[in-house]
This record gives sequence, C-alpha cells and structure tokens, in this order.
Amino acid sequence: MGAFDRWFDIGARPGTEPDPDAASTRILTAANALSAARLLALPWIYLDLVGGRYLRALIVLAVFAATDWLDGYVARRFDQVTRLGQLLDPISDRAMFLVVGIAFVVSGILPLWAVLVLFVRDGLVLIGGAVLLLRGTRPPPVTRLGKVATFGLMVALPLFLGAVVLGEGPADPQPLLSIMAWITYAINAALYWVSALGYLRTVLQPKDVG
Repeated sequence: MGAFDRWFDIGARPGTEPDPDAASTRILTAANALSAARLLALPWIYLDLVGGRYLRALIVLAVFAATDWLDGYVARRFDQVTRLGQLLDPISDRAMFLVVGIAFVVSGILPLWAVLVLFVRDGLVLIGGAVLLLRGTRPPPVTRLGKVATFGLMVALPLFLGAVVLGEGPADPQPLLSIMAWITYAINAALYWVSALGYLRTVLQPKDVG
C-alpha cells in the first residue's frame, strides 16, 4: 500500500478494518438516538425546502450537520459504539444527500447534474458493497477521506441554502456565499469520488481462492 493509500485509508483490505464484533449490540444509546433523529428530520427538511421555507430548512440542516459529528464523538467518548450505530450513521448521511439533493433540484437551488455526481457515486459504492457481500467478503470500512468529504459536503449544502436565504431566492442567490458553496461542493465532491476508489478497487480484484 502506497503513502497516499496509507494517509487516506484508500483501498483498505478486508480483514484490516476494526472488528465489528467488538462493537456493542446495544440499541438505546445517545449516539444512536442522534442518528435516528437525523433520519426522522429528513421529511421536514424536504417539505420546508420544496415549500420555500428556506430559513427553517437551513436551521434544521445546520443542526443535522452538527449532530453528524456529535453522534460519532458521543459514541467514542462514552463507549457507545454499537453495531446499529455503525449502520445508522452512514445510512443517515446517504439519505440526507438523497433527500436534500432531490429537494434542491425541485426547488431550483442546484441543477440536476450537480446532485447526480453524488447519487452515481453512492450507487456504485452500494453495488460494490453488494458484490463483496455476495462473495462472502466484508466491505472495506469508511475511510478518513470519505469522512472528510462527507463533512465538507454537509458544509456546502447549508452554504447553498444560506445564499438563497440572504439573496432573492433560488433564482438570485447571494453571490459571495454562492461562490463559496460551489467551491466547497466541488472540492469535496471530488474527494467523495476519490474515497470510493477503495471500494471499487476491492470489487474489481479477483477473489483469493487460495
């Protein structure tokens, strides 16, 4: 594994990731409650966005992004790492990109191609994970680069929405904030794709039958 791979944890091989059996089987934890709350908030975010209630949607979306960091911190700090949490956290992130992305397109905040960049990437990772499971291989863990890119995208989306709130709506967002949002989005969307290379490279490798 090269220096780039080691730094970004790209292409982590099955068997090198933390043992999921070490995670607790508990369900009712504060960290899991935060992850579940993010999922439950998505319908309200969608309805606020398509209904033009951009300020309220911005507040909820900002809280969503903050709790994405908070639930991980709580899980590690208070020994609440659970198998359920290891599923809920990435599911809530992907669901947020899907729901908010669709709402942004419907509302005219983002063009379709911009959200398809994320949807196609997540679709390929999902298919790759399914292929690995069918082979009887555990998919690689979420990488540091993937976590950084996810956080960056969660910063970019509220920036887009903030530009709409401070401007004259989706058709005429606040220019400076809109530029900042696009730069943040472009950089982290690229990193988001790079972070998927580990999954795709593992899928393309022939299964070791020895």
